[in-house]
Formats: sequence, structure tokens, C-alpha cells
Amino acid sequence: MNCLICLKEINAKTTSGYHSKCLKDLFGTDKIDVTLSESRRDLVTEMPKQTHGFSISGVQMKCQLAIEEGKLELVDSGGQFIMKPSPEEYPNVAENEHATLKLMARIGFEVPPCGLIRLEDGHLVFVIRRYDRNFLDGTKYHQEDAMQALGIANSDSGLKYTAASYEEVLTLVKEHGGDAVAASLFDRLAFSYLVGNDDHHLKNISFLYEPSFRLAPCYDVLGSSLYSSKADSPMALAMLKGGDEPKYYAEMGNGFYSGSDFVEMGARAGLRASALRSRLNRLVKSVGVHASGIIQNSFMPGEAKSEYEELVKQRIKFMAA
Repeated sequence: MNCLICLKEINAKTTSGYHSKCLKDLFGTDKIDVTLSESRRDLVTEMPKQTHGFSISGVQMKCQLAIEEGKLELVDSGGQFIMKPSPEEYPNVAENEHATLKLMARIGFEVPPCGLIRLEDGHLVFVIRRYDRNFLDGTKYHQEDAMQALGIANSDSGLKYTAASYEEVLTLVKEHGGDAVAASLFDRLAFSYLVGNDDHHLKNISFLYEPSFRLAPCYDVLGSSLYSSKADSPMALAMLKGGDEPKYYAEMGNGFYSGSDFVEMGARAGLRASALRSRLNRLVKSVGVHASGIIQNSFMPGEAKSEYEELVKQRIKFMAA
């Protein structure tokens, strides 16, 4: 049996489903009652009205949790954690997001502490610590998503897919944070492609401003294309400014981006192509080394694990082009 937080094996005698250290890392204590509800249906019924639809279907709900008197509780505001159950029509999204973020953390991305909670009916829900406020005293940190940073009014939710390209976001980040921060975003975009995250839109890219401009920790990353019916593009935004397609994608017409397409995108944003190719090679190698083990140790069902592994292998192959 594997830990519901770190996905590594736990002692067979452990009944909580967690390593003590992992509970402390996520919740700040291992003396916590993580019982939420008996079933997914009960949980959704009990969730506060301040829920939000987002991501692959627009119906995946999320709400806030707080630790109150040693127990996790659903709250309307001021929560320390975000909790997301899988949508009924997309089973095991929670398990997929957990595995994907654990893979990101394993290969060096900044990821908030996160894990899974098992309901009495067996359903698993995803829980992640909020990065936009101090865990101990609740102090809020100044942050903006890419739409806000680009000065785009949030009047239409569809604009998060159409108002700018990844090239334009990278250019903005380079201007405000320099090459190093922009290169870090480049890595995240390439990772999203490698794991089939076709929902990396403008509101899923955020920035913190203290002590200086930087990327917010990773969030809302999963192999969403495994559940998506979208066939027009493997990424949420256009790669290049003006709606142009990078060379390989445009010429091959096979529906897949290549590593050279990502390098072209980054170079048009002002980053050095040779450095981008080196970063891409390291990233692809690291994903290739770690993805299978984490996917297989995850709580996704067997068929979903196989589909996810196959997707990653396919994307790695195209990234070599």
C-alpha cells in the first residue's frame, strides 16, 4: 500500500494511509482528522456555495478547507487548502492531478504540498495547500495571473484561451523577471505538453511579486487531454504571437508539437535557442526516468495508468524532433 501523499510504500500495519512525516508536510501536524464525508455525493452536497467550475469540463468543483480544532472542515473563505473531487463524468481526475504534481515535484518544479483523502465510499479527493497566503497566519501574498499581468479584462472566461499566446506570456515574463524566470516558465509549458495538459491557459499561469517577480508554484496541472474531447490543439493557447504555428507543427500537420517548436517559441520571446534546447533535453530525460514509476505508484486505476504512460511516451518521442 502506498501513502496517499508521497505515493511511496507505507508499513502494512499503518491504518491511516499516510506516513506521519507526509501528514506533517501537508497539514503541519500528524494529529489531524481528515474525515470529510461518507461519500462523494455527500461531499458535493456539503460543499460551500462558493465553488468554482474550471479546467477540463468547466464543472470540476473546488472549495476551501481549513484545520479547525484538529479536523479538516469545509469553509466559505479563508481556507488553508483547496479541495477538488473528481467530476462524475471524469473519474479519477483527482488521482491524475496528484500523480502529475508529484512528478513535477520529483523532477524539481516548485509544487505546494498536496495529497489525496479517501472518503468512506472509496472515492479519493485531491487536496493542495494554498500558496497565495501564509500557512500559519493567513497573510495574503500579492499575486496576479497572466491575464491580469497582461492587462486583459476578465469579462469573458473564454479569453483565457484566446487573448494571448505563450510567446507573448514568455515575452512579458522576460521583461519583468529576466531570462531565468522566463526559462522556468518555458520548462513548465514543455512539461504540460509532455503530460498532455491541454488546459494550461492564462489563468493557470500566475506570478508572485514578493520579494521579487517570480512564478507562483505549480497548480492545476494534470493529463487533461486523456479526458478532453478537444482535437484542435494539444495546448490551451496558440504557441506564437498572431496565431502563427511553429514550423514543425505547421509543416507536418500531424497534430503534435516537437521540441523544435518549443525552441522556436522561446527564441521568438527573446531566449537563447541553444540554452532552450539544453533545458528541453534535460526535462525530457527526467520525465522519461521518473514518469512511469510515479504513474504506476499512483492511485489511478490500471487502465488509466496505461493510457497515461502511453501518452507520455508518445510525447517524449515527438519532443525529440
